[in-house]
Amino acid sequence: MQLFNRLQKNPTWLTILLGFILLIWQFFVVTLPQNVQIIFFVSLILLTGIPHGALDHLIQEATYKKLNKKYNFKRFLLKYILIMLVYGVVWYWFSGLSLLIFLIISAWHFGETDLEKAPKNVLIWSFTRLIYGFYILSFILLTNVNEVEPIIIKMVGNQSYFMICWNFIVLNVRQILYLLGLSFTTIFIIAQSKYLISFDKLRIVRLCLILFLSAWLPLFPAFALYFGGWHALCAFDNILEYLQKDYPTLSFKLIYLKTLPFTLLAIASLCAFLWYCNAYFASFDPFPILFIFISLITLPHLIVTHQMKNDTE
Repeated sequence: MQLFNRLQKNPTWLTILLGFILLIWQFFVVTLPQNVQIIFFVSLILLTGIPHGALDHLIQEATYKKLNKKYNFKRFLLKYILIMLVYGVVWYWFSGLSLLIFLIISAWHFGETDLEKAPKNVLIWSFTRLIYGFYILSFILLTNVNEVEPIIIKMVGNQSYFMICWNFIVLNVRQILYLLGLSFTTIFIIAQSKYLISFDKLRIVRLCLILFLSAWLPLFPAFALYFGGWHALCAFDNILEYLQKDYPTLSFKLIYLKTLPFTLLAIASLCAFLWYCNAYFASFDPFPILFIFISLITLPHLIVTHQMKNDTE
């Protein structure tokens, strides 16, 4: 019972447990079966990755209430979809630029969620969040650079300027990770010296364990461990805490149930788009499309959660 309560309070321990199971499995079979990697990846994306963004309408409503602004669900939904459509058009015409935007907003979003106690409108902490996010993203992707390359090429094509940049990155993976790690450590120390904030040491241990596991696992389970098994769960905690200010009896179970309508809508839209691509495009590969889809829902989600962060800090 005590173990169950601990897992319920900090479900990222379950993420760590699953990661160790995969790592032990990999140790005995040398390489995790592809179907196991895909099942694990898709399961976490569907169970936590997409649902953590399906509460944006409730977050926006709560934010507007605190700002004494009138909330209109239809207007919110129209704006949300419009942002996705515009970004989708940018992806179609400027894939390289769109990938860069995706990496930047993902890095910022990771930093904003993990360093949620950092003060707002403080430049040094904003840089700290961004560099932290870039380090996390780079760590997951560049420790699996051989698996990342074909996916990225299918997302942006063989553009000459992109391939020059990518080849440079591939040749200097260790140096880039070292530089980002050193940069984050330096700017974090400076930020702490100017605006001291406290951190949950056990939370840092859990994050380090997840990153350790991701470094030894293939790309898909590694990405799923952090994105679905850490980031999304931490985001759920932040959202629950934010919404409980207006609804104190709100529970994790209840807000998860509230994600289902938009989660199912997002999954249905993704499946329809995958079907269309499979039917009308040669050499169909679902994973580049899945990452592009994640980028499309990340941009409006980031805007909503950023407003939430500004309201709570």
